[in-house]
Amino acid sequence: MRHRSHVRLPRRLWRAAGFALCAGIFVLPAPVWAVDNGGLGPLSVRNQFPPSLPFLSFTPEQTSTLPAGGFRFTYQYSVANTFINTQSPDKDPSCSDPCITAAEVEAGLTAGNFPATGYGAYIDAESARHQLAFRYGLADWLELGLDLAWLSYSGGALDSNIESVEKSFSAFNESRAFSERNRFDYYLFRDGEPIFATSDTLQNQAEDPVMHLKWSWGDGGEFLPAVSVKLSYKYPLDFSPGERRRLVSSGRVDSGAYLLLSKEFGRVVGHYQFGSTFIDDPANNFSSQIRHKVFALEVRADSRNSWLFQVVTRSNVLRKSGSGKVDNDFLLSRATDLLAIGHKFKGDTFLFDIGVVEDFNSRLNDTDIVLFLDFGWEFR
Repeated sequence: MRHRSHVRLPRRLWRAAGFALCAGIFVLPAPVWAVDNGGLGPLSVRNQFPPSLPFLSFTPEQTSTLPAGGFRFTYQYSVANTFINTQSPDKDPSCSDPCITAAEVEAGLTAGNFPATGYGAYIDAESARHQLAFRYGLADWLELGLDLAWLSYSGGALDSNIESVEKSFSAFNESRAFSERNRFDYYLFRDGEPIFATSDTLQNQAEDPVMHLKWSWGDGGEFLPAVSVKLSYKYPLDFSPGERRRLVSSGRVDSGAYLLLSKEFGRVVGHYQFGSTFIDDPANNFSSQIRHKVFALEVRADSRNSWLFQVVTRSNVLRKSGSGKVDNDFLLSRATDLLAIGHKFKGDTFLFDIGVVEDFNSRLNDTDIVLFLDFGWEFR
């Protein structure tokens, strides 16, 4: 949500999470099941900020690995709504800088609508993403994974609902008042040159496949946490993507390395995961390294059901200019903070997750909201 007074929410949320974790140690009753430091795992949803979607991004997941010969197959559907207008009149009523309202969008946006230096963005998009995820236990301590996804962009139908929710919390993004509802317009410029510039919708374009290798260093115990290392690798389907495919593929190889830790305290499992994604962008429009940090509290209702409260912080895919000024270039490239809340169920073979992701900073540099549903089967 936008235009709320800025407070240091990340630090406060980290403190609150630590307090809740301590409460799990001293207040909540001990579980009736054996020590399970892996729990059901954090919410496994990747970042869906449109400029980040062509690149590899860290996806949180359970610390523990499948046993040798174990197999998991899941399908995830997610829908994300994003609205960013760096040239909105509510930021500069005199319009001394180029301003973008519904009239300019209808006429067609060009480089003249954006600053000549730094980033300028007008992103009004709803994305729908379908993902198939496969995991296989090569050994009790080694797991192989493959993610295949398809992405669509459209005007969608969530704008009015989001506006109603924002108004009810007195956090309405005033920039939306200058634009028509349920349109798709994706314009991202840097130094007067377009990176993305289109108002044409996109239907079920295949993203680049992503492969994972997860190595368990141990499931921990009464005092030690479960620890795993995860390596990810994105390989392009096309090394010379056309204008349409550039919305979903960078045409380059990306890689990532991440450390996953989790520890059970009574009925609470704390998940802490961090690492870096390394992306290849010869045009130098994007950061070469994206740092990720995830902290999740999993409150276990019983051995099959958990509630998740998850904070995700990452550096931005848009690179800093180094100027240090509070302008579009500075704000768009700052770190992002997301809060995810959801429910996980795991039966004997059937898995089911549902949740929502919401940004909680005032920097106009991430999705407004993501809704997702995930289900599948696991065989051990």
